[in-house]
Amino acid sequence: MKRAAGLLSAACLAALSIQAITVAAEAAPPPAPGPNSVALAVAAADRAADSGLDALHKSADEQFRRVNVYQGGVPGKRDLFYVSYDRTYKGLPVIGGDAVVATDNAGKVLDTMAAPKADLAVDTVPKLTGDQAAAIAKTTLSQVDSVVGSTLSVLADGSGKLVFETVLTGHKAGNIPSRPHVYVDAHTGAVVGSRDDSSAGRGTSEWNGPNPLTIDTSNNSTVDPKRSGVRCVDYSSKQPFTNANDTFGNGNASSKETGCVDVLWSTQHEWDMLKAWLGRNGIDGNGRGVTVQVGLNAVNAYWTGDHIEIGHNQAGKWIGSMDVVGHEHGHAIDQYTPGGAGQEAGLGEATGDIFGALTEAYTNEPSPYDTPDYTVGESVDLVGNGPIRDMRDPSRVNNDPNCYSSSIPGTEVHKAAGPLNHWFYLLAEGSANSPTCNSSTVKGIGIQNAGRVFYNAMLLKTSGMTYKRYRTATLTAAKNLDPSCAQFNSVKAAWDAISLPAQSGDPTCVGTPTDDFGLTLNPASGQVQAGGKATATVATTTTSGNPQTVALTATGQPAGVNIQFNPASVTSGQSSTMTVATTASVPAGTYPITVKGAGSATHTATYNLTVGGKPPENDFSLTLDPAAATVKPGDAAASTVGTKTTAGTDQTVTLSASGLPSGATAAFDPASVTSGGSAKLTVTTSATTAPGTYSITVSGTGSVTHTATFTLTVEQQGGCGVIQAWSSSQAYAPGDEVSHNGHKWKSTWYSVGAEPGAPESWAVWEDEGAC
Repeated sequence: MKRAAGLLSAACLAALSIQAITVAAEAAPPPAPGPNSVALAVAAADRAADSGLDALHKSADEQFRRVNVYQGGVPGKRDLFYVSYDRTYKGLPVIGGDAVVATDNAGKVLDTMAAPKADLAVDTVPKLTGDQAAAIAKTTLSQVDSVVGSTLSVLADGSGKLVFETVLTGHKAGNIPSRPHVYVDAHTGAVVGSRDDSSAGRGTSEWNGPNPLTIDTSNNSTVDPKRSGVRCVDYSSKQPFTNANDTFGNGNASSKETGCVDVLWSTQHEWDMLKAWLGRNGIDGNGRGVTVQVGLNAVNAYWTGDHIEIGHNQAGKWIGSMDVVGHEHGHAIDQYTPGGAGQEAGLGEATGDIFGALTEAYTNEPSPYDTPDYTVGESVDLVGNGPIRDMRDPSRVNNDPNCYSSSIPGTEVHKAAGPLNHWFYLLAEGSANSPTCNSSTVKGIGIQNAGRVFYNAMLLKTSGMTYKRYRTATLTAAKNLDPSCAQFNSVKAAWDAISLPAQSGDPTCVGTPTDDFGLTLNPASGQVQAGGKATATVATTTTSGNPQTVALTATGQPAGVNIQFNPASVTSGQSSTMTVATTASVPAGTYPITVKGAGSATHTATYNLTVGGKPPENDFSLTLDPAAATVKPGDAAASTVGTKTTAGTDQTVTLSASGLPSGATAAFDPASVTSGGSAKLTVTTSATTAPGTYSITVSGTGSVTHTATFTLTVEQQGGCGVIQAWSSSQAYAPGDEVSHNGHKWKSTWYSVGAEPGAPESWAVWEDEGAC
């Protein structure tokens, strides 16, 4: 319900009549994209990911796993979709290997983006356990409140490192909230990297009006009934404020209850701005918000990676102003878009400032309240010196840099926000009242259009984002949003004006449809014996402009593999047959081959060729009976390993196992057999073996090596059987099942960090009862 929240002083409250004011009108919701649009977008993106299209190149050991679908574009006019993917290597998640595919609502692939990485070659057998890695990770934090989880992963660093990614919650020195992801080398135990979900802002507040404000509350408490997950609570008690007359606050920002009025007012307007201007559904993009706690005893405000904490200014007033609250929610939006947060210095802080400015502009409060502007913290006067940042001219506050330089990545994060803040101002308002670094003139496109460009660029983010990659992403977004190229030209001029030069990946835009084409493979993989042949169809389409000649070539094939295209060139819209011929000398293995189509542009796709090798003269087969078992931690499972001579004479087969979970061992009795014989396999777990399902590879080595897979399921302790325990760092999709606090839960939506059973997660998880 709409309630009037009193922000008048007690002395004036009785003397004035209280009237609810009309706030910035919610725009009529734009028509939702049809389910067919989403399906077309996802199908096209999945095909691009499967075939390794352009930036999505992958080796035979790598796969993409779809994570989420985001909608961008211009609400109600031009729907664009951004499908994000995580990369795996031999089944393990790759940190820094994520990717995004952008499509229109007809299923046309517009762009592919992937985090830059080298080819991976990693030994995936750890020497440490997850518990050992967690103990090492804990030494990096001053105060550890909890270990969220420790996941065996591959860090995309050079050719890759096998690491445990351990997520902690706690505090850094100075009692600063922290939620770090610590990467511990799974072979050596060295800490080889980290990133922190938490971000510190520099607030604002004093704050909103005219009074009385109208805010959405629920059951006489500071909980929003319309925007799922939006609630403001007391930092000390973690409980919302309640008032029998549903009127909150006394007009004094030193009151935490008044602070919560400011928080709800600001959050509700930011939520509505996201919907009306950017087409985003809530803070997390899936219709959910986050909790805000007012009462942190610090001259600051924080996004902790899970919730927002609002502190006070030097005068003891809680800094719940619109630009501070908008800034902190900007950090959350940064985390809940592809690639996550934790990028190059300055990007996260500038992102917060941009969302604060967008929220102010949408709400359009009159003076003397938090009026639309491009200063940060001017009303709350955090440290007694006025605003803490100025986007129009960053150098006016603390001599923050206006221009990009090679030193920015190593600059303190708030100062490093200067160039991106300056770029956003120039793009929105132009250079009439703002200096440029190259004495150029920039034509602004308005803050709403500038916000759309930046937000759609955020939906193209991948991990390890940098200033330079944001230039490419914003140019790409502007081109997709405005085919006339007017916005593209302003985006380019604004980057040039802060001295960030052109990058090799920057797109071009000429204002009329350019000739371009798409390329796909069917099938995208093939398997042959050495000396055999495989074929695939190379299909091309005209994606814009006129049909053009596309020349086909292939690279990456090993010696002894010959690839021919018939025909070698096609007009876009036509197909060619690719024949992959091998000689008997090609070693067994899987080889990723890059198929390239060159015309006005170059597009690629990956074909994975598996060569089985020449059949051996003496050979055997290997089987497991049973091939799967379920045990509790500490128990053992048994299987019979059977062998049979399939060619030539009998031979000695030596047995081994790999891929065992931490704390488990495998024993064979006997360890070697003559083909035709059998052995007993015993897999013994320990009390510390983590619940889950593991694929154990059983190998038999004689004149050749054959393998079979034994699937071992270790039950979750606490009565939930084989269901995996919920992890706050795991991405979940509708239909996923987890166990948590003795109950089974079924996911009803896409989420990361939404705890089953928590009040704010009621719309994300369905309780299926006690285990």
